[in-house]
Amino acid sequence: MAILSPYRGGKFRVTQKFTLGVHDGLDLVGESGKELIAPCDATVLQSRRVTDKADRTWEWGNYVTLATAQGTRIIYAHLSKRLVKAGDVVRAGDAVGIEGNTGYSFGAHCHLEVRTAGNRVTPSVNTPAFTGIPNEVGPVDAAAQSDLTAEEEAALAALDGRVAALETARPVYRWYSELPDYARATIERLHKNGTFAGAGPDDMQLTGNMARILLILAWRGLL
Repeated sequence: MAILSPYRGGKFRVTQKFTLGVHDGLDLVGESGKELIAPCDATVLQSRRVTDKADRTWEWGNYVTLATAQGTRIIYAHLSKRLVKAGDVVRAGDAVGIEGNTGYSFGAHCHLEVRTAGNRVTPSVNTPAFTGIPNEVGPVDAAAQSDLTAEEEAALAALDGRVAALETARPVYRWYSELPDYARATIERLHKNGTFAGAGPDDMQLTGNMARILLILAWRGLL
C-alpha cells in the first residue's frame, strides 16, 4: 500500500504510535518541510482553535478537520498556522496548515487523527489504516514506498477519492458511456482484455464497487 503523506516532500518521522483508546492518532514531525497537505480530495469541515477548556478539543490548539467524500475525517492538530477555512474544497496535495506547537503540546509536531463519519476511531478506521503510515516510531519516506513520483502519487490519491462515488452513482454499469471520463478508458481496456467477463462484448454488468476496485488496482499497476 502506498503511503498517503501528510507532509509536502513526503519525509517525516513518527514520534508516537497509534494505540486505540489511548493515543488515537499518530504524532509526526516533518523532515522534508513543515507544510501539511491534504492526502486526498476533501472538504474542510473545521478550521479553528478552541480556548474553552471545558471543550477537550482545546488540547489540539490550532487544528483543521477535513472530510472525504465518504465522510471520513482527517484531523491535523497543534498547527502553528491554518491555511484553509471551513467550507473550502481541497485537492490532494493542497496545503492545509503548518506544523506547530499549539494546544496541549510539548514540542513542534502534528497530531494526525483519522475518524469515521460518525466521529469515532475504530480498529478499521484510524490513521495507520487510512494513510498506510507504519505504526512504529521512526523515519518515513513516503516517496520511497512507491515507484510513482510524488506528483503521480498525489494524482492517484485524488482519483482514489473520486472513484468512491462509483459505488453510489449507479448500481450497475452496463455501457462504457455510463462511466465518468476518468474511468472509461481503463474499464474498457480491462473489459476487452478479459479481466472481467460482463454479459457480452459491450454489456459490462459491472457493479460500482467492483469498478472502484478494478480502477484502483489498474492505476497501481496491478492489472
